Amino acid sequence: MKHKDRWLILSIFGTCLLLSILNGVQGPYVAGGAGTSGTFNVANSDSLAFSWNIERIEAPKAWERTAGSQDIVVAVIDSGIDTTLPQLAEKIWINPGEIKGNRIDDDGNGYIDDIHGWDFRDNDSSSLAGSKIYWHGTFVAGIIAAQPGMGKVAGVAPGIRIMDLRFLDSKNRFYGSDWEKFVKAVDYAVDNGARIINLSVYTNGKPPLILEQALHRAVQHGVIVVGIAGNDSEPQVCYPAKYASVLAVSATDRDDHLADFSNYGTEVSVAAPGEKITSFFPGGAVGTSSGTSFSAPHVSGTLALILSCNPDLSPSQAVDLLKQTSVDLGNCGCDCQFGAGLIDAGQAVAKVR
Repeated sequence: MKHKDRWLILSIFGTCLLLSILNGVQGPYVAGGAGTSGTFNVANSDSLAFSWNIERIEAPKAWERTAGSQDIVVAVIDSGIDTTLPQLAEKIWINPGEIKGNRIDDDGNGYIDDIHGWDFRDNDSSSLAGSKIYWHGTFVAGIIAAQPGMGKVAGVAPGIRIMDLRFLDSKNRFYGSDWEKFVKAVDYAVDNGARIINLSVYTNGKPPLILEQALHRAVQHGVIVVGIAGNDSEPQVCYPAKYASVLAVSATDRDDHLADFSNYGTEVSVAAPGEKITSFFPGGAVGTSSGTSFSAPHVSGTLALILSCNPDLSPSQAVDLLKQTSVDLGNCGCDCQFGAGLIDAGQAVAKVR
């Protein structure tokens, strides 16, 4: 994934390390690279300190009704997730049809021992086996569903479940030879019950038709696909968010302005915080990073809360509610920078019937 996710402040054992990160990508298509409520006591949430982005989208207000249902699964197609982190471990989807470690494809889905998802990069059952994961996927997963607690980190929907689908390599990249892996990851999410797919990836060119077809199949099967506008400060939305089948998200800063790195365009549906977002890194360190990659998971988490309140809502109904309750920014009405506006999880959940 090509990122300008920068100004990463990483705190480890009380020591702060300032990193400036620019993840380049090489290749012909240059790709970026109703049920149970939450598992924490929302009555005590006022005593917790949350990062600015969680407060800005009114997630704590939404938790007064629901922190999410375990029945709602968000597939994170990314660089892999450190599923051992305490604030993420209980948030990871468990395949009900698979018996761990027996080396048999118990559910007959074509994948052996796929307990939490699949590593399409190494073609094995765990992102933590084989090649080293990049930090990006763990960071995204934390924004969606981390248990509130350490270092102001809190996921938007800590009661839902995350499906770990690794696609990017150890440098956070994928290549022109990887499109079939991408398609298989999308199909896996659809076939195994994900209601939402989070795609915090983007390309520098138009992908082959097989990806567009896979995303179209996902939508036909009732899955909401959330993508990112891109991080080139340009008036154009990058693929795959440019597809009509994907919900394109731009990034805002603390002042509710378009973040200086965020792309924008007529395809943008909504905006969400993307500057200096707090989450986890593999191993458990807490820090901040910036990019539209980290705006999309706010939207995925909010949609998961909406569906948790009423799982019978269609994808279009859930998305319409998300847009209707967003806070208008910029020009009056829908515009190319913010779409319908800055998402408001509190209002969205309150309006679910």
